[in-house]
Amino acid sequence: MHYKHVMLAVGLDMDASSLVYKAEEIAVSNGAKLSIIHVDMDIASFYDGILSVDLSEHEDAVHHNSVAMMRKLLDGLSTPIHKHLLYSGTIEDEVYRGVIENNVDLLVMGHHKSNMLTQMFLSPSEPLVRAMPCDLLLLKL
Repeated sequence: MHYKHVMLAVGLDMDASSLVYKAEEIAVSNGAKLSIIHVDMDIASFYDGILSVDLSEHEDAVHHNSVAMMRKLLDGLSTPIHKHLLYSGTIEDEVYRGVIENNVDLLVMGHHKSNMLTQMFLSPSEPLVRAMPCDLLLLKL
């Protein structure tokens, strides 16, 4: 299968750099555009109605930190990034939105080894697998 637009959904953890290079390799071998998406959790909406605390300063700091980490992560790539998306919200909603809005035909994600309980209740990849409108490649971390 030949892909035209590969998107990497990446967390900014220690596994991110290996995922970036693997996604770059896939995009290059397909002659595809490469985009990257990272989603920061929207903490304010999570606590909405529970706490009356203004978390906007904290969210701004998280956003600026994510931008800096993403720039550092992408510095070593030889392939230009078509789109670099940094969203705030739930992972499954924002990644789905990014895929739809950008006509992505392959989403690449890393997947940590986990037990059945974690996979059923806490895995952000499970809802994505069910809802994703494009091919999905999970790379074992």
